[in-house]
Order: sequence, then C-alpha cells, then structure tokens
Amino acid sequence: MTYVMYSSDHEAEVLMREDQPEWRPSMGQDFSKTWLWLDMNISESTTTSIHVAVPDSVTSLRAMAFVMSDNLGLGLTFKPQKLIVSTDFSLSLNVPECITRGEQLVLEVNLFNHLEENMEVILVVAESSRFEFVLADRDLFSMVNARRVTVGSQGGATALFPIRPLVFGEILMSVKAMTGQATKKIVRKVLVKPEGKEQSFSETMFLEVVPTNRNLSRQLHFSFPPDVVPGSERAHVAVVGDILGLSITGLGLLVKMPHGCGEQNMINFAPNVYVLQRLAKSSEPYEEIRSKALSYMMEGYQRELSFQRDDGSFSAFGASDTSGSTWLTAFVLRCFLQARSFMQIDQSVLSRAMGWLVQQQGSQGEFIEMGRVIHTELQGGLDGPVSLTSYVLVTLLEDQAYVSMFPGNVSLTGSYLEGKVASGVSSNYSLCLAAYALSLANSLTAGTALDELKKRADIRDGVQTWRSSSAEVSDSWQPRSAEMEMAAYVLLALYQRASVVEAISLMKWLSQQRNHLGAYGSTQDTVVALQALSVYAAFSGADAIELGVEVSTSVSPTVSHFNINSTNYLVHQSKEVDAEQDLLINIFMEGRGFALFQMNVFYNIEDRVLSERSQDDTAHEGFSLDVEVLDNEDDLDHIMLSICTRLLESQKMAQTGMVLVDVGVLSGFTLAPQAVATGNLVRKVEASPGKVSLYLDSLTTTQVCIRIPMIRDFKVSHVQGAVVQVYDYYEPSMYLLLSQQTITHA
Repeated sequence: MTYVMYSSDHEAEVLMREDQPEWRPSMGQDFSKTWLWLDMNISESTTTSIHVAVPDSVTSLRAMAFVMSDNLGLGLTFKPQKLIVSTDFSLSLNVPECITRGEQLVLEVNLFNHLEENMEVILVVAESSRFEFVLADRDLFSMVNARRVTVGSQGGATALFPIRPLVFGEILMSVKAMTGQATKKIVRKVLVKPEGKEQSFSETMFLEVVPTNRNLSRQLHFSFPPDVVPGSERAHVAVVGDILGLSITGLGLLVKMPHGCGEQNMINFAPNVYVLQRLAKSSEPYEEIRSKALSYMMEGYQRELSFQRDDGSFSAFGASDTSGSTWLTAFVLRCFLQARSFMQIDQSVLSRAMGWLVQQQGSQGEFIEMGRVIHTELQGGLDGPVSLTSYVLVTLLEDQAYVSMFPGNVSLTGSYLEGKVASGVSSNYSLCLAAYALSLANSLTAGTALDELKKRADIRDGVQTWRSSSAEVSDSWQPRSAEMEMAAYVLLALYQRASVVEAISLMKWLSQQRNHLGAYGSTQDTVVALQALSVYAAFSGADAIELGVEVSTSVSPTVSHFNINSTNYLVHQSKEVDAEQDLLINIFMEGRGFALFQMNVFYNIEDRVLSERSQDDTAHEGFSLDVEVLDNEDDLDHIMLSICTRLLESQKMAQTGMVLVDVGVLSGFTLAPQAVATGNLVRKVEASPGKVSLYLDSLTTTQVCIRIPMIRDFKVSHVQGAVVQVYDYYEPSMYLLLSQQTITHA
C-alpha cells in the first residue's frame, strides 16, 4: 500500500470573490416521478379527504386513481387531475457533505424569486455551539448570522456565511428565509472529520470459565501513540458467546475497502451463507439475523449475475473483460451451490458456469486461468497451476450431482494434485490449498501435505501458522491476508480429516485476528476464514452457556455489565469506553462457558506524520508512486492530478493481482463527470464522498500514469491535504508511505 499526501495551493480569497458566476436556481432535491401512493377503503355513501404536504419545489403533479370492487371489478380515472405547485421563492443551501477540522466552509444560501416584482428577503442562520461565524456582517444588519437580500423579479441571489466548525461529528446548519408574506426553513448536515488518516487496533481474547474455577479476571492495555490527533481517540469493547458472533452484526459492512468487481461483490453473499449454516445448528431461531443474512444474499446474488458472461463464466468486470476467469467462476459457483439450502438459485446459472469451468482443464488434470489472475497468491509462481487447480477441485466436490456428472474431470484433477504434492510444492499457499482440496477428495495424500506443512510452520503465540515464502512479516497488528487464508485452509482440511482437537489452537488464533468489523484484511481471506470458523462453531457448546461479564477501565468508575446465555450467545454486545491515553481495561467473568472479548481502539495520525515515518521504513514497499498537482493560478476551480505508479522489482514478481488506487479528494472538490476513461488500464471508477477509487487489473514494473481532473463544487478554505494510496487488493499490507515532498506543483 502506498500513501501520498497532496494539498491545494488555493487560498481563502477564492471563497469570497466578488466575481461570482451568474446565479442559476438550484434544482429540487427529489427527482422521483412518483410522489404519493396511498390506499384506502370507501363505500358508495362516503367520501374521504386527505391532507398532505406537496414537494418543496415549483412543479406540476398529475393524480390518478383506481378502485377495486367486489361487484363492479376494476375502475380507473380516465382523466388525470392536475395540480400546479407554486411558491413565492425557492431556498437552497450549497454545502459539502464533509470537511476536515481546521478547514472553513462558506454556507452558500441561494434564493430564487418566482414573482413578477422584486422581493426583499431576510436570511437568518441559526447559531450553534458546534460552529462559529468567521466574518462580521457588513450589511445593514449588525448580526453576524443574518443578511438582508433583495432578489429581482424572476431572478436569483446568493448570500455567503463563512463558518468555522468547532467540533467533530455532524453539525446541523439551519437557515430561515423570511419575507412579508412567507417563511421557509431548510436544514443540512455537514460531517466534520478529524485531521489525518484513521488508524485502528483490535485485540481479541478467547475467554473460558471452566467447571473447576467458576470465574476469571483479565486485563487489556493499549497506549495511544504520542503523535495522535487530539480528540480523535475512541475505544469500545465487545463480547459475544460464539466463534462467529463477532462477524454477524456487521454482515453488510464486513469490508471497508471498495468492493465493486465480481469477486469483491461476493463479500455481500458468501459470509451470509456461513452465518445461515451456523444458525441452522442453533436451538434459537434468531429470526432477525436470519432475515438480514437472506436479504444480503439476495442483493449480492442479483448483483453477481451482472458479472456472468454469455458463455456462463464469471469475470471481474463481466462482459467488458476479454474472457471469463477460471478462479472467479469456481468461487462464485461454489458459493451459489452452498447457498441452495437457503435460497433459490437459477439452475441454468449453475449449469452454464460448471460447463464452462470443466472446459478449462488441461490434459494432465491441471486447470488453466483464461482470464487475469486478480488474486496475487493464486498466480502460483514456480508451482504453476497447483493453487488454481486445488481451488477448482474444491468447487467440483461441492455438489455430489456434479461429481457424478463429471467423474473423469474430478478424478484427473485429484491425480494431478497428488502427483504434485508427492514431487514437492514449494509455495506454502499452494500446499495449504492442496491439503484442503485433497482432504475433501478423501485422498491419503492430504495427510502428506499436512505433515509437510507442520515442518514449515512458524510458531506464533504458541500456534503453528504459515506465511508466503517471499513475504515479509506484517508490521501491522493483523497478519497478512495470505497468512489468514492459509490458516483457514488448514483448519478446513483438519476438519475434513476429523482432527478437530488438533485444530483447536489454530481455530482460536484465527478467531482472534479479526478487526472491529468482524473481518480480516480483504475479501478472500474474510470469506475463507469465516467458512472455517463456521464449521468449528458447532462445537462451542453454546446451549450450556451462562456467563456474566463485567468491564471497567482504570480511570472510570462506570462498570459495564454483559450477560450471555443460551438465548443470546450469537448477539454482539458492545459498549463505548473512555479512551484515556493509557487505556487499561479490566475484565471479570463468572459462570460457565466461553466468550470472545474484543477491545477496539480508533485514532487519527496526521498524513504528514505517516508520510515521514514511511521514509525510514522501506521493508514493506510494494509500489512506487509519484503524484503531480497540475493547477493554474488563473483557474482556482479546477485542478488536475497526475498519478504515476508501478510495481517495484524488489517484490520479485512479474505482475500483481488486482490493484486499487484510492485518491483522497480535497474538501470542496469532486471528480469531474466522466473524467477518467475506463479501458485496458483503469477498469472501473467509483466516486464516494471524499474519495475516488480506481480499479486496475494489475501492475507490472513498467510505470503507468493516470490523470484525474477535479472541480470545485463548494467553497472551503484552509484545505487540509489529501492522501493517495495504491495497494494490492488481496494483500493490502503491501504498502509504502511517501512524504509530501514527493509531490510537485506544475
């Protein structure tokens, strides 16, 4: 991951310029074609009237009605009734969705006079303890929060109120416009964020009260770094009585990263399958969780169908790709097959995908990737297609009907992997995947693979784990994504071989590596890890759980109480705690059973500090990144970013998997419409408040450059710098931080 900070040279004078462009009325907020839909019961001897507020815009509305009668059937109105909505004047506010503390914004109040004569309007902005007005009023009013505005007939006018936010979080801005005949009021929210980039840390404890000792006490400690942004510190604790429980509450928000391609969309589908599998083994209905999981699955399923190609395969960007992806087709097909117990999956979708998949098999039994390998570890390196073939075999074995339909393909695939394991597989990742695939096939060679993995294991916290052969140890509190995937595949292999006791320590370790969202580093490691944890959750003995948990901090007298029993063990219970500099959390638990306890802390570090740190740590560099700001002193409303990046030779690979470039957007600016063309380099562009995400199929050691034009939509001064990141989506721990000095202005 690479971060680059950039800032704007545009100063505050642009905000209050006299040479404002010609005012044009702001359009309405609601563009829906249907405003009202009501049903009621009436008889032939009654009439009914309703009173509703019309939309706050100048428009015309047409109303139609129809009636159903037991005797007369269906009746319709033949002539729509027309209603013209008019108003003396229109009022709108132009403010950004969010800004950063230290910045100042101008509340732009727009008026439009719909009458044939001039209009005098008094504007009043409600005062608040959450912001202050920057400039004293020079109008006829002495109040800093008021203006008297004369608006010409059929014309518009603008009033500006410079404002400085004083606190983090949402601030409400309320404006009232008054004439002699009418009054209007409008309210908008602006989110004020801390400076810098948010950091998070999670520590999870696996706590168990045994019959011989009915209570236990533990402590967790965290010290915020000295260069934390003041006021950005937050902390909360969570407790749940099930291995999968930390991931259930955030099913719709497991991954904060962009997930707009065909594989990443499956984060909205696959984890829900494993949650439903877990609920199926529970004695409690948990209808709310079940309903939510099914809803996410339906949404994910419908969206995923847009990535299926005419030949039945799936690819990262569907029909716009040159070919389907063997890996993605296998992944989607497996998840759809697993989901059939809970929802209806179109059989033709499955059959077409499986038909295409088996055609990608080579003569020796190996599977070939026809499309781009968007997952870096699955590229296989010296082991060739071992990892991909293992991945496909897991899918082939998912449904017995397809095993019976393609017995030759299944047998040949198993033989190929057995031969490869016997001759030696150098990649730990490939070997872990092969061990799982062969264990599903009931192959004795699975034991050989697991024995070899034991020899190669690193011992971390007393637990055997594995890492990629060429990968550096992660400097984050969370292991690399590939390490968590490998642990999950080994867990699944041990489960298939009924070696549950042997797997307990690894299962506990994996369950403790989740972040505050209940997820891991990326989408694929989250999906595989949750699948592994779900099969072990059935052994948790939750039906006998009865626990009381007390949590306190060293400086607060408040004690938080949590109760976990057989009716709520899947419920994620959490509480915010005081985030003092040296946070010490005391935990006391009594009763019987086990629980997962998680401490989550959040804080911001200034972009400048992060950049300076990176200059002294080049061990984890994966990419180079250069950003040039092309701005023009005569045009303060437009800037152009030129971003150049490439894979570093030190990574010892020809190309990466999918790469994302996240571009922080300066406050007040937005991406120009249709600004970045998609094609062979940039496959997809996603814009969200404060950020633009660019999807790249891969990067090589050859530098590529992208230009991103941005336009000013809102007036903001003292603009803080923004951050540009480039990272391997499936191994986001590949990162580099560059200082602000690497950015040039042209």
